Formats: sequence, C-alpha cells, structure tokens
Amino acid sequence: MVEVFEAKLRKIGNSLGIIVPSYIIEGLGFHKGEVIHIVIPPSEGIKRNKLLTDLAGIDKKKSTFERDKEDRY
Repeated sequence: MVEVFEAKLRKIGNSLGIIVPSYIIEGLGFHKGEVIHIVIPPSEGIKRNKLLTDLAGIDKKKSTFERDKEDRY
C-alpha cells in the first residue's frame, strides 16, 4: 500500500523533519523504533533544489560536520 500525504518541514535540532500522521503509521502496522523507507521526489525548481542541498549539507564543497562539543551525540 502506498500512502501519499503532504507534510511541512519542521526544524528539529539542527535538522529538518516531518511528522507522519498517526493514521498512516497505525494503518501500515508500524511501531516505535522501526525503520521505514520514505521516497522524496525531486522538486521542480533549481533554486529550491539548491536550498535543500545547502540545508542538507550534501554539497561536496562543504567541510565535514564537526560537533561543537565532543561530549554530545
């Protein structure tokens, strides 16, 4: 079964995330801690793709991520 829904990106710590509606989770029989696969189609605009690439930090020219404080995960 494929579920399509619209979700707003939300700031979660230093990341962006989405909330999956509970009716989808329950309807598919998922439980807390399970790994699920999500497909994100490419966006239409080049400007939007660049923004998402910058936010995601996957640009090869960027330096690797280093934590400010080593005692945190």
